[in-house]
Amino acid sequence: MSEHKPYDFLTGVIAPFWTPVDATGQLDLNGVRGMVDYLANTRAVRSVFGRSGMGKWYTFTVEETKRLTDVLVPACRKQGMGVLIGAMGEYLGKERGERPDPVRYTEQSIELVHYAQKAGADAAVLVVPDMLPAEREAPAEVVWRYYRAVHDATRFPLVLYQPGGTHADYQLTPELMRRLLTLPRIAGLKLSTNKEEMFAPIAEVVRGTGFALIAGDEAFYLRALELGACGVIGGGCMIWPEVLWAVRHYYLRGEMAKARAAQQTVWQLEALHEGKDACVLWKQVMISQGAQFPPYDRSGTPPYPREIVVKALQAWRRLTAPYRRICHTQCPQKKGEVSATL
Repeated sequence: MSEHKPYDFLTGVIAPFWTPVDATGQLDLNGVRGMVDYLANTRAVRSVFGRSGMGKWYTFTVEETKRLTDVLVPACRKQGMGVLIGAMGEYLGKERGERPDPVRYTEQSIELVHYAQKAGADAAVLVVPDMLPAEREAPAEVVWRYYRAVHDATRFPLVLYQPGGTHADYQLTPELMRRLLTLPRIAGLKLSTNKEEMFAPIAEVVRGTGFALIAGDEAFYLRALELGACGVIGGGCMIWPEVLWAVRHYYLRGEMAKARAAQQTVWQLEALHEGKDACVLWKQVMISQGAQFPPYDRSGTPPYPREIVVKALQAWRRLTAPYRRICHTQCPQKKGEVSATL
């Protein structure tokens, strides 16, 4: 990695893959390929993050993660996109308030990082381990020990991920971030917040180091770019990636009025799914646009009635159309892409 530039696959729009599943919650591997093809056709997505937070990473077994990896990596490669794999250990008892065994969780993480590397992914993603107990030490030491153990046992780029709702005692501080920067294969961080007081101190620590600081809340994307972010991972990267592409495109060109207008469009789009399961609703909208995967999610939310989907689709078309046009004009066609209807 360059001393002052992050890996290219950690820049721009990175889609947090909404795991395709059937009505029973089982992985739909053909749907995985269909979802990748849909994202490639937008021309706005630089990389895909499989086993993401919105993809319900904590519902995955180790074997399911491997099966997803085996299909997702070649599908992304075929389309010329980067691919990141969530390599966290199993956390199947999350919704019951159960904690995983720290040793086994760490061993599983190491196993899955190795698997992602062997499969040909670009990097592995590791959630801040606030599920691991801190009985006789500070939570920051639990976080440090976990990341160092995985780092030292592997030879592969690692991306940290602090979701919204991470327990306050485990959240990354500037002091902990400085320690983590001493581990050379830790290449980036998805920081999910819309609070400048949380984002800015971390941005200050990593500035000029070649570390990829990634906005984890698309509503904060433009301000995150101003603070030093190089990309974004959020639900909007799945369904309106062209608008988020435009935010950065105009920001880098110094066309701030246009960048602010694109960011305002993001806010308008986010309001469309208020009170609804965004993954399910937007999957249905994607399907209505020709995507080939089932309209289900591991949340268990049933598909929405047609009238709700049509209303969301109409608003989505109206708000995204200008950005889809400019993105298709500015971005080269990806490998394997078929012409998409605007």
